[in-house]
Amino acid sequence: MSHRTPWWMPALALLMAGCDENSARVVGVAPPDGLDYAHEEPWREGTFIPPPGPGGRILVTNSLDDTLSLVELATVGTPDFRELVRVPVGLNPVELEGPHHTAVSPAGDFYYVGISNYVPGGGSGPHGAHGTGADDGYCLKLDARDNRLVGSVRVNPNPGDVIISADGSTLYQTHFDTLKIAEMARQGRPESDMNANLAIIDARTMTRKAMVEVCPAPHAVRLSADERTAYIACWSDEVAIVDLAEANTPVTRVKVAAGSGDAKAPRHQPYALTQSPTTGEVWVSSMASRQVHVLNPQTRTMMPERAVPLRGPPMFGAFTADGRTLYMPYQLVDALAVIDPETGTVLREVQLADAGCLNVHQITLTPDERIGLVVCEGDHVGPGTLHAVDLTEGTVVGTVEVGIFPDSVSILRGQP
Repeated sequence: MSHRTPWWMPALALLMAGCDENSARVVGVAPPDGLDYAHEEPWREGTFIPPPGPGGRILVTNSLDDTLSLVELATVGTPDFRELVRVPVGLNPVELEGPHHTAVSPAGDFYYVGISNYVPGGGSGPHGAHGTGADDGYCLKLDARDNRLVGSVRVNPNPGDVIISADGSTLYQTHFDTLKIAEMARQGRPESDMNANLAIIDARTMTRKAMVEVCPAPHAVRLSADERTAYIACWSDEVAIVDLAEANTPVTRVKVAAGSGDAKAPRHQPYALTQSPTTGEVWVSSMASRQVHVLNPQTRTMMPERAVPLRGPPMFGAFTADGRTLYMPYQLVDALAVIDPETGTVLREVQLADAGCLNVHQITLTPDERIGLVVCEGDHVGPGTLHAVDLTEGTVVGTVEVGIFPDSVSILRGQP
């Protein structure tokens, strides 16, 4: 696995403060012979993309070609299920920047994308080079009606996950900074010096409200129902519990299992989180041990008897609204495990590899919960895929080819 980065965005104006938008364009200049664009259909000024309809729109981040794939939600399960358009996203038109994960405002008027700014060519971790960037990252705010950048905020290196509060006012962004772990370890520094931050961002003004030191290489983040607590998956075999409503936002760290490792030598490698909408239990996807561990939010302790072993590394799952079913995608086999969270039993599996899925990454449920939208990374060289899975029948009913290394799928619900 690996996370990477690609090319440009109709938002250079934000990098050229004080310059007239039109003065920055070079018109009518043909590229040199033999110069290929990053896309067969490069973004052109004047290209019209209709705003999302009442049914909503699917957003897929393509981390290795700096784009978003847009798909109309209403086409799921029909012959028209296809990529509507691929939109460039980023701040620098000539640098690979690595868009990573999206958060959608509750009103559906904006969406937010993390820019990881990793350094190509090296590194390790769940996304290969993801987590090894030396430059600061960003969180971008885009208008859902026309996919144009309206704001950005600079954060720390290697942004990981990004989520938004229920009222749309606050963003929470982690920093999956494995480079910091490696650098501090090489210098013989203690694990406390390997900690990265949780950025708390005002979504309206795109300014940082706080930077909270949480743990080494924090990735997935989820909020409790009352939003007073944040849960974060930490590469150091831990879950960080952040008391957002308390002064100085204290952090408690809980090891996911007995005999866990540390940031330098994790034995479990927690990466993704899935939270029950009814019990508030936090299901922790541990990649190295191929288990889903369970955190009790009331006692703030792990429940080892509830851990679910799988045949490959678990990723980002999804619960049904009643909390009775957990859909957990996992890699290596590339399947979707259907889990009874009460008993921890894998009821059945949906095989995805035969449908062209390679390196499954995340599932999101459609509003009626009949279809699971599953994004698969691919081989990180060619296109990845988005699959529509009939959750009752356990079959793939549609496949869309998207960009290179897609790593998230989200739904822009309703018309902005």
